[in-house]
Amino acid sequence: MDDYVYNKNGDVRLDVITDGKADITIRSITITEDRKQKVNFSEPYYYDGASALVLAKSGIKSKDDFQNKTVYAFDFTTAYDWAKGNLQESEIVSYEYFSGDQAPEKLLLEGKIDVYLGDRSFLKTLLSKSPNFKLLDDTYTREPFGIAVDKDQPQLLNDINNAIEQLRSTGELENITSEFKK
Repeated sequence: MDDYVYNKNGDVRLDVITDGKADITIRSITITEDRKQKVNFSEPYYYDGASALVLAKSGIKSKDDFQNKTVYAFDFTTAYDWAKGNLQESEIVSYEYFSGDQAPEKLLLEGKIDVYLGDRSFLKTLLSKSPNFKLLDDTYTREPFGIAVDKDQPQLLNDINNAIEQLRSTGELENITSEFKK
């Protein structure tokens, strides 16, 4: 398969499907009405939500402390949508504000941003990258994650939903996703 070039005007997780490069994508994709216009989604397999990663020494304890701070979220995410709708006193930025493909956690360590918003389960994985990081206790949204499926693949969607239901009914889905909840 050819390398896929990231389209900064869209969500590569969906672009690979709509551009015919993949039939499914499973990577922390919140099921939204806008996204349903492009792809089909499985039944939810996990619920997550937007949270905030900050520097431990920052003094930031809650979203009330985001006022006049620089808050980063990828612009194709629901965390970005939440920030735009709820943090009017903050500067909301995304990748286009920085040269190159700098990782948000690096920008946080360098002091170029004050807050990194993203899925709580993902932000937890970043805690091991630096003892300077702190994950705030709050989760600002509750969102269903699903597997994105090409609209021309109804049987594949049915098979995926059946597999999710089987995993759920045996308790295995809870075992798998419990790793994200720790």
